[in-house]
Amino acid sequence: MAGMKRLELPEIARRMKQMPLKYAAIVAIGVPTGCRISEILPLRRRDLIEYESIREVVSFEKLKARDGDNCRKMTIPGVFRATLVRWLNHEADRGYCRPDDYVFRGQAGDHLSRFTCYNYFRSILGRGYGTHWMRKTFAWEIFRYYLKQSAADPIRALELTRQALGHARIDTTIKYLGIAEEALYEAQNAIFADIETEEEHGQ
Repeated sequence: MAGMKRLELPEIARRMKQMPLKYAAIVAIGVPTGCRISEILPLRRRDLIEYESIREVVSFEKLKARDGDNCRKMTIPGVFRATLVRWLNHEADRGYCRPDDYVFRGQAGDHLSRFTCYNYFRSILGRGYGTHWMRKTFAWEIFRYYLKQSAADPIRALELTRQALGHARIDTTIKYLGIAEEALYEAQNAIFADIETEEEHGQ
């Protein structure tokens, strides 16, 4: 997934306003939690709602569990939470309010398929944007935040990001973030961009 693109948060906010509410709600979970689409789509209303209110901390069943820890616990803050509440209320108004109802319904009683989501996001965002762009955006924003908090210790920022993503190895996180590529491009520009050459060659 190293080649998957990400979006900046202002662009995400703009795009969410243009999306059907269902897909905006998927983004509202995917971006601030970093959960994989296969961890989001099986959610049922009981996973999000407790005592008629959205849970402060939501538990997601990990797709790739290690050391017996098969649960990822995350919050859904701010505007993302408000979008999700709107979607849940919309579904309740249509009669889908039982605890076992899928949050994102598909066909024949199953949840929405990841292929449907992939095709939708790619159709509106273009190549390089399937469903993993949400997790990629989460990774970059979390890393950027931790790096700002620990400017003198970038390895700590990477380690905290690794833990947030659930990666087993820090080199996986480095590759995932595309740090090596961005560092190379920055070095290329710093070294070679301003070199002056003769206008005429071969003389």
